[in-house]
Amino acid sequence: MIIDVHAHLGWDYTFDEDFTLQELVDKMRDMEVDVQVVQPGSCHSIEAAREQHDGIADLCREYPGHFFGMANPSPHLDERVYHREIDRCVEELGFVAVKLHPMAFGVRPGSRSGRKAFEAARRHGIPLMVHTGSGVPFAGSVELLAPAEEYADVTLVMAHCGQIVLANEAAAVLRRCPNVYGDTSWSPGFLLREWTRAFGPRLMLGSDHADNTGTELAKIHTSGFTPQEQEAVLHQTALEVFNLQGRARSL
Repeated sequence: MIIDVHAHLGWDYTFDEDFTLQELVDKMRDMEVDVQVVQPGSCHSIEAAREQHDGIADLCREYPGHFFGMANPSPHLDERVYHREIDRCVEELGFVAVKLHPMAFGVRPGSRSGRKAFEAARRHGIPLMVHTGSGVPFAGSVELLAPAEEYADVTLVMAHCGQIVLANEAAAVLRRCPNVYGDTSWSPGFLLREWTRAFGPRLMLGSDHADNTGTELAKIHTSGFTPQEQEAVLHQTALEVFNLQGRARSL
């Protein structure tokens, strides 16, 4: 089984990128990816976020067991509005995680606005994915350190693991915070291999963009991972982190 924990669907209002349904589904089939955890693009209004969340929910219903939703409303929304949307996504739409994008929304993870995402993840008992890498100072990997230690009961997924430029910070967070995991997108294979052996099976396949899926898979297959390590990266860790046991389906 192959599980991609970082995929997008919808228009991204920060980066002017259109993540289309067709390219998402086509690339999934072409690359023989069984399951994707899908989040919307960056939406700055609650109306746009709701529309994209509903689109992801429709996709999950059309392909049960192959797509799961991750909520991503702006953390700068009114606190009641933000939490109502997270509640709706989890309790009504069946989403399995929350996303916080410090670069897209100009928010430090440990700030008042950023903490909304940590509180929502804690309240619902679901993982929180946080973008790291591009977007310093907001998205520096080290920005995760204090909130990760404060919210030690929340499972965190460090998206991109610092994107190589901030890889040393990402390693420091993984070393100190056992509740922090990472996805593989935009990180070099040799570091992912080293981190797996240093910190255990805490990395998961992430594409971030449909066109990057083949690259990420090739990286896992050609960077010296043992068969057991590959299995962990490709699906075993994701099944546990996103609580997909018995729910995820093979193609």
